[in-house]
Amino acid sequence: MKRILYTSALVLGALFCDAQSVTDGLLYGQQDDLYGTARYRALSGAFGALGGDLSAMSQNPAGSAIFSNHYASFSIGYNDKQNRGSYFGTVTDSDEQDLNFGQFGGVLVFKSIDESLLTKFSIGLNYDNTRNYDNNSILRGVADTSISQYFINNANGFTIDNFETQRGESVSDLYRFLGEQVGFDAQQGLLGFQAFVINPVDPTDPNNASYTSATGTGNFTQISSLSSAGSQSKTSFNVAGQFANRWSIGLNLNGHFIDYTRLDRFTEANSNVDASTRQVDFENLLDVNGSGFSFQIGAIGNITESLRVGATYESPTWYDIEETLLQEISTTRVENGQSIFEDVRPDVLNVYLPYNLRTPGSVTGSIAYVFGTKGLLSLDYSSRDYSNLEFENGVSNNFDQNNAFISQNLQRANTLRIGGEYRIERFTLRGGFRQVDSPYQDKTIIGDLTGYSAGLGYNWGNTVLDISYDYAQRDSSEQLFSGGVTNRGFLQTTQHNVVATLGFNF
Repeated sequence: MKRILYTSALVLGALFCDAQSVTDGLLYGQQDDLYGTARYRALSGAFGALGGDLSAMSQNPAGSAIFSNHYASFSIGYNDKQNRGSYFGTVTDSDEQDLNFGQFGGVLVFKSIDESLLTKFSIGLNYDNTRNYDNNSILRGVADTSISQYFINNANGFTIDNFETQRGESVSDLYRFLGEQVGFDAQQGLLGFQAFVINPVDPTDPNNASYTSATGTGNFTQISSLSSAGSQSKTSFNVAGQFANRWSIGLNLNGHFIDYTRLDRFTEANSNVDASTRQVDFENLLDVNGSGFSFQIGAIGNITESLRVGATYESPTWYDIEETLLQEISTTRVENGQSIFEDVRPDVLNVYLPYNLRTPGSVTGSIAYVFGTKGLLSLDYSSRDYSNLEFENGVSNNFDQNNAFISQNLQRANTLRIGGEYRIERFTLRGGFRQVDSPYQDKTIIGDLTGYSAGLGYNWGNTVLDISYDYAQRDSSEQLFSGGVTNRGFLQTTQHNVVATLGFNF
């Protein structure tokens, strides 16, 4: 009866989960990856005043009106993501390779047959894989704080009978009940209690609501590994027109899609003299699916025969996101001189209510100079205010806390892209540079990104082959758990991408 009375006041909290964090909101809403066709990537995305490329069309919708004829392309890419993790002075390297189908699309161009103001009209459709989630990172080291503090932080305040099964009740039944009627923190307390990671201060007192560590005090050898897979994509429907052979204006209606899976595994071992539990293995499998909508308005103008300018407004993206979570914990403890293995596997899939996320929009200004048929130089400057990232308001305290953290800690991030190309008969040489600001005021959490790119193109007339290589590096830090354990690991992430695009004029 005590459990029912206690939980009935917390029904609303049961609908939400700590997994819906600012970190994940940024993961879905941060637009700093380089994506798209090989030509676009070879110039580091500096295409806002150029157009004539399908990924450039996805950046500035006026770009489709720059095409002189119908065009289609598709791109495949190879990605190598390398992580160097540092945790309490120990450095561990890991990497992940992936082959992906990153872009395809086409545009139809219709030219005016009379001397009307509208000289050209275009309709396009393009798909870009905007973020590749395939990743593997490892943090390994010897810490002075145990994972038991995470479970204590979640269990404190709940009486013992919330974590003890009743007659005819399994751990799975109780885990499901706590998830539906109490919340995520109660589920975590249950896992720590049933796996003997934490103990009640007074096990004989039914009103006991305080817990202590079963892993003792001293040093803890810890390994935190993260393996993720999936992608984030953008499909753009485009219309654009060119007026008086000088000004182009376009509109994109964009569909956004998230398919993301992440396995977090944390292992801890100790030889502390006051510990009864010697090893802990905690796993969390998160699966995320989402869809969203945004729009873009852009313009490109020919100031002179060689000088071009461009401007783009990209709206916020409004996402509907669904998450599921599967958890398991196993431990090894010593009791009466015997080693006992405990595996707590509820086999209950936590299905959380869908929630809304609004990611910030952006504005971009661009300028380019075209040297006739010999080459070009281009520069883009974009600005995106991440303090406008917003979780659904007024639904849960966790979302309100997320939004308060965002307004206090995130900032406006600017992006500089510079690119150029030089033509030698049928060959084109390309190169680029980009600098992306951190969304955080504290850049030790996520640092600035620096990237370089290069590429080569060959034109057969109606068929074009482009190949690009781009490199990017960024430093970040990661707090291993949301509460109780404040240990942070540091990551240096380096990405190498090779992309090939085959294009067809028709």
